[in-house]
This record gives sequence, C-alpha cells and structure tokens, in this order.
Amino acid sequence: GKTIVLWSRIDQKSCFKAILGAGLQCVVVPTKLDQEEVVTDMDAMRQALKQHGAQNILAIITTTSCFAPRVPDKVDEVAKLC
Repeated sequence: GKTIVLWSRIDQKSCFKAILGAGLQCVVVPTKLDQEEVVTDMDAMRQALKQHGAQNILAIITTTSCFAPRVPDKVDEVAKLC
C-alpha cells in the first residue's frame, strides 16, 4: 500500500513525529528563501512527487500556520499537483 508522506518542511516536529508514529515514511520537501520569506519550493515538491511516484504517496502535508520568516504553503498550488 501507500506508505510515503511528502511533508513541506517546517521547523516544528509534532507532525513529523506523528507521520513516523503511524509507521509511514516521511519525505521532507525543502523550502526556499524568497527575499526575506521562507516559502514552498514547488519545484522540489514536483521532483519529490516524481521521484517517489504518485502511486506510492499516501498524502502531501502542508502548513498554513507558522512563524516568520516562514510563510504559509501554497496549498492551492500543491493541491493541483495531486
């Protein structure tokens, strides 16, 4: 079955621990710096999806609540990848 979760990196570990605690494999997708903000790296997200294969990915987890300089993920753009 599907066991891989793509996770848009955020420096907060409870989501990461929950993924591992569920016995799933977490693939941390890096973010990137855009001027003074840390943002979703859509190229890295596409690459992770391609590398691991959609047929193996159970979920893609993003965040909408975070502390500066991290800004909310581009949830609408990530959803279009699914």
